[in-house]
Amino acid sequence: MSESVSTQFLANILGKPVHVKLYSGILYSGVLESIDGFMNVALSGTKEHYESSSNNLLRKYNSDVFLRGTQVMYISEA
Repeated sequence: MSESVSTQFLANILGKPVHVKLYSGILYSGVLESIDGFMNVALSGTKEHYESSSNNLLRKYNSDVFLRGTQVMYISEA
């Protein structure tokens, strides 16, 4: 994927529901509030699951969640 395509994708999903999976296997579902060039992510209205959103809810966050880009495996639209 070229840089312009990935940059466009990230710009298009700002403010939308996303899934962010970490290398640890934890999946976060929430609204993408911000993302930077290092793939550091801020989510709101976030739910935490193990591996997939069909698994039991581990935790629901009332405040913003910040995820380090070095831990992010992928980001997808929800």
